[in-house]
Amino acid sequence: MKDIGVLVVDDDREVLSVIERMFGHFKLKVDCVMSGTEALDRLKTKVYRTMITDLDMPGMDGLELARMARELFPDLNVVLFTSNTTEQVLNLALDPKISDISEVHLKPCGFGDMLKGIIKRETGRTFLLE
Repeated sequence: MKDIGVLVVDDDREVLSVIERMFGHFKLKVDCVMSGTEALDRLKTKVYRTMITDLDMPGMDGLELARMARELFPDLNVVLFTSNTTEQVLNLALDPKISDISEVHLKPCGFGDMLKGIIKRETGRTFLLE
């Protein structure tokens, strides 16, 4: 498998399992963790090009995780995904604290397109999946 350094963070094991299988179809290896704290620990021990994180998680939510990860690793691509309403996503996309949201994809069918974009793009981008 090609290792492009993808870390996936979600508190739902079933979601992680689906994402891992889907990435497997693209012949890509990913690491999956279930919390923001675990993700930060993993980011400090292994090089990742991209982190995909759910927004709605207990403890440290995905937005807080994304901010902390980008402070430590400015070139990290960050993909935020949520099943919130379009209005909530739009408010998030307009939040000045979120830098450089370049694309919005629909969950779950947008993962393939999002993944192709991540592979082709320069580093340090933020993506938002709805």
